Amino acid sequence: MRQYCIATCLALSLATPAQADLVIDGRAAQALHCSAMLFIVSSTLYDMGEITRNTRDTAQRAALVILDQVPGTEDQRRRAMVQRFDRIMTSRTPAELVTEYNDTARWCRNAFLR
Repeated sequence: MRQYCIATCLALSLATPAQADLVIDGRAAQALHCSAMLFIVSSTLYDMGEITRNTRDTAQRAALVILDQVPGTEDQRRRAMVQRFDRIMTSRTPAELVTEYNDTARWCRNAFLR
């Protein structure tokens, strides 16, 4: 249920006016990026019919576990995730997104889900 609440908040945040960028660096920035990549890729693959709803939900729960490792309040993490989504989606082609995910997924899993 928490996953759906956060997903809804993320979607609603995309429709709100832009706020000043948050600064997250180091390992927290890596966790944020891994979480955003997993969330985006799982949503995209589900929308394309490539994975089941259960697989998407499992991936998105993992993305939230990773996101919980980013310091700050839940609202700050949500805003940071929205900013990361925007940067990822505006700076990569679909092919680049797939390549990056394939190149980093194992590292993200080992770094943040063990």
